[in-house]
Amino acid sequence: MRPVPGRPPMPRSHVASGAAIGQGIRKGSSVAMIGEANTRRETGESIEELARSTQLTLCLVALVAGWVWLFVAASLAPDASSSRAEARTLVPPVVLIAASLGCLLRRPRGWRVASVLLLGGSAVSLLLGYYWTSPAVWPYYLSLVVIVAGLLAGSASSFATALMLTLALVFLPRPAHAGPSVSSLLGPIGLLWGVALTSWLSSRNLYTTLRWALQNQEQVRELLEGLRQRQGELNRTLAALTEATRRLERTNRELAIARQRAEEARAMKEHFVANVSHELRTPLNVIVGFSEMMYLDPDAYDGVRWTPELQSDIGELYRASRHLQSLVNDILDLSRIDAARLPMFRELSDLHTIVTEAIETVLPLLRQRGLVCHTEWPDQLPELFVDRTRIRQVMLNLLNNAARFTDRGHITVTIRQADDAVVVSVADTGVGIPEDKLEVIFEEFHQVDDGPRRRGGAGLGLALSRQLIELHGGRMWAESRLGEGSTFHFTLPLPGTVPHSAPLVRVPERRREEARRAPVVVVDPDPTIAEMLSRYLGDRPLLTAASAAEAEALVEAEHPAAVIVNEHPDAPPEQWLGSLGVATARHSVPIFRCSIPSQSWLGKQRGLDDCLKKPVSREVVRAVLTRYCPGPGTVLVVDDNPGFANLMARLITASEPPRRVLTAYNGAEALRLAREARPDLVVLDLLLPDMHGFAVLDELRADPDLAGTRVVGVTATSYAEEALLYHGAHFTLTQPNRLSTGTFAELLNAALQVVRPDYLPDSGVPSA
Repeated sequence: MRPVPGRPPMPRSHVASGAAIGQGIRKGSSVAMIGEANTRRETGESIEELARSTQLTLCLVALVAGWVWLFVAASLAPDASSSRAEARTLVPPVVLIAASLGCLLRRPRGWRVASVLLLGGSAVSLLLGYYWTSPAVWPYYLSLVVIVAGLLAGSASSFATALMLTLALVFLPRPAHAGPSVSSLLGPIGLLWGVALTSWLSSRNLYTTLRWALQNQEQVRELLEGLRQRQGELNRTLAALTEATRRLERTNRELAIARQRAEEARAMKEHFVANVSHELRTPLNVIVGFSEMMYLDPDAYDGVRWTPELQSDIGELYRASRHLQSLVNDILDLSRIDAARLPMFRELSDLHTIVTEAIETVLPLLRQRGLVCHTEWPDQLPELFVDRTRIRQVMLNLLNNAARFTDRGHITVTIRQADDAVVVSVADTGVGIPEDKLEVIFEEFHQVDDGPRRRGGAGLGLALSRQLIELHGGRMWAESRLGEGSTFHFTLPLPGTVPHSAPLVRVPERRREEARRAPVVVVDPDPTIAEMLSRYLGDRPLLTAASAAEAEALVEAEHPAAVIVNEHPDAPPEQWLGSLGVATARHSVPIFRCSIPSQSWLGKQRGLDDCLKKPVSREVVRAVLTRYCPGPGTVLVVDDNPGFANLMARLITASEPPRRVLTAYNGAEALRLAREARPDLVVLDLLLPDMHGFAVLDELRADPDLAGTRVVGVTATSYAEEALLYHGAHFTLTQPNRLSTGTFAELLNAALQVVRPDYLPDSGVPSA
């Protein structure tokens, strides 16, 4: 294409598009022309088929007409000896009969030749009748030949036939009976052309109708073809959907199996969290307890000669056992985080103090390795809403890692405020971490390979630290250059800001400010419950009440937003429903009843005086003895682990004044010894092989002679957790007269995000 002068050339894409459009138009035109030609061809074939069927009918009609004509002509003839002129009247019907028979005989081999025979024979017979017979109506019969021509060969043939017959009538010699005047032929000739014109008009309408019918038939055929294609596509789609459904069902089955396995693993993990403390901490408590006594109080063993070598070996044993105990605690903490059961006791705390305490703890290790610790932080930092113990644990893990992987140089602790969070960094000048390992180091039991040199540790500190930080709403990451050192950062959100690692939760704007100002009444004799709840409920004011009567008075005086009643899990069912009194019912105050671990449960559990959590140190044992068995007396130690029972016996006998110690390894033996010896104090393990510790306690309290005996429980978790494990937990909400369907739906939606069922059989988790 040549460019037009003075006009910019057309872009190639436009030229290509125009060419494509033109090609598409030509292609569409060609398709339309081909379709029209096909329609014409099919129309011709249909007309030919119609003419063939009509030809047979006309041949039969002509044959019958010829025989009738012959019969009539023969009947009118006087006899065979009549004149020659009279005999000629029989020739025209014979010609018509011969032409009809020739048409019928020729028709299978060529219908067009048969049509010519029929037309020619009919015209000749009628012309002979006109010339050889006297009636003047014969020229009018020639119009039948025109009609037959139109039926067999179309409108053009009818005009041609009319023309030939007209020429025959005009130029052939006229018979004597017709007279010399040509005017007598005007009527027949006009009839011939009128019939030809009528035949043309009728055939034209017939052909048009036929063409329309064929076009409609073609469209219907195309539609049917399209429907067949669509049906095929639908069948293929249906087959694909069937296959996809089969695969989806298979995937669902596999997912169901995977979910069941995951639920089983979760149940096993929760069971591990619930029971491994007792299985691991009890023997560890025995090892740590005996090694601590031998290392720190060797005088308790009379007659034993403690050489310096033996004292050093026992010191190594004591430090190794303490390290193993710390490792077990880390594993349990990780398991409890995954099971969403790690308690977090948050409070407004000074980060300076927490970090300083951690640095002072590791200073002896740093001095031993010849390292220096630098600190960089501003004088004023906002208080953070954190669990002091857990943040101190994170700092100790980071500082210990830095000291372990740094051979020379220094460690720098930096604190700075960035937007809505406080960033804490621990940098060292150690061996560094490869860039591709900066994420995997936060996985459990993973350590960076340092060649043949092992730096110690089990690969749990960083994994536990990151999860503890994420539980506070922060995040932890690492930066490092191999051979130059590493820097570990973590953030802690400021109070009132959105956590960095927590999902965004949409909080309705309505009543937010007034909800913050409205207090909440906490009903529990133990004031620490309200203190613990205040760490989770933010800035909301909490009012404490030791009883329902005090709560009623606070409702009248303070108009709280709700009342939280901490009930023992073994409380009667009627205590879990209804209002507290007149005030809560009149004001329709929402009442939440729940089971939060509380020391007040000790008195509600039929006389359990105290509860110890393993590991039990000698200071704790001495404090318990001073409180519940101050003078010489008898102490019954009940534990299914002989090592722990012997440790407790050793710790008790080593205390002043001397006391008699009895040991029992199951509940039945404990009850027997208690009835026989009448001890002053019973140290009772709450998990026994034959019967639960609470069942032993019930038996002791049911015996009048033992009802006043002091009983101290021992558990690897805590008394409250053991009570929840034994009795199950409950949670109810009561709001007299006002709990709409919408509010109920919102509460359900919030609850379903937290609680979940357990459909696994024999999972070992008691139902709540």
